[in-house]
Amino acid sequence: MKFGILASHQYLPEDDLRQRLNELWDLTEVAAGLGFKSIFAINHFMANLTTPQPISVVAKLIQHSGDMLVGTSLVILPAFHAVHIAEEFATLDHMANGRLVLGIGAGYRNNEFVAMNIDKPNRFRKMHEQIHVIRSLWSGERVDFDGEFHSVHGEICVKPLQKDGPPIWIGAGGQVSVRKAAQLGDAWIIPGNSPIPDWHVNAMKNHDDALAKAGKPKEGREYPMVVNVYVAPSLEQARETVRPNVEREYFNYAEYPQLAFQKDRFEYMWENLFIVGDPDFAAARIQRLRDMGVNHLIMRPYWLGMDHRKTLESVQLFAREVMPRFA
Repeated sequence: MKFGILASHQYLPEDDLRQRLNELWDLTEVAAGLGFKSIFAINHFMANLTTPQPISVVAKLIQHSGDMLVGTSLVILPAFHAVHIAEEFATLDHMANGRLVLGIGAGYRNNEFVAMNIDKPNRFRKMHEQIHVIRSLWSGERVDFDGEFHSVHGEICVKPLQKDGPPIWIGAGGQVSVRKAAQLGDAWIIPGNSPIPDWHVNAMKNHDDALAKAGKPKEGREYPMVVNVYVAPSLEQARETVRPNVEREYFNYAEYPQLAFQKDRFEYMWENLFIVGDPDFAAARIQRLRDMGVNHLIMRPYWLGMDHRKTLESVQLFAREVMPRFA
């Protein structure tokens, strides 16, 4: 089991953004020193929270992350041009000395689709075509492609450092898109907050069936899952410390119609999906995920308005008392 950090850089409008970003760089350095293996940036546009953009954040994370894998979880790919992403992430790949992942998704917020002129019904087809174009450009060869959404003729000016380019991880929360993630991606970024009982078990089987049909081996493949994690010396202390912050953030998300369930089903997620407790509780929950097939836990360690010291205390306790059980 590998452990990583989700750099959920979403902040309250009244926060000092410079302070919050400095806390993120500090957390990244601490996590690298504690043995965490990865850190991932997020992406939203015109959000109801202060949300710095991922390409800039990734470039800065590279400087503070030691030997950690650095990437996105995820970039809303249909909001970008494929050539732009191919060029940007080829450049970042050199800056990261080859420890870069491009994590992508199709998006879900209607206001983003409107603002970025994304045709919502066609976004998956566009993303699938983008993956093809990006991989073709990363080959370093001339590309001559005329598709539904792209007309590309030529080659990019920066070739990636990694052979064939950075791995492409695809976030997917619907059963059809889970199968596409298996067919088209190098890994499926598993959402950790589905409010449907047994969804993860069924989705994992669906993914692996599609993987087998595509002739792709399961062995050696990353199975990353994004999960809310906070540990304290006792379960009660952990829950009392962060519940107000977690609730505030999830109720904020619920302002988007597509995420109304995050308020309506909050109690279910709090009790069954979030890992908030003492080290023994956390280890037991993580063992369940490992038994299901997850081998890369990307933990989200902080939420709106949270004291940075509490984040560091949790991350340090997790590294000291939970991670060694899965070495």
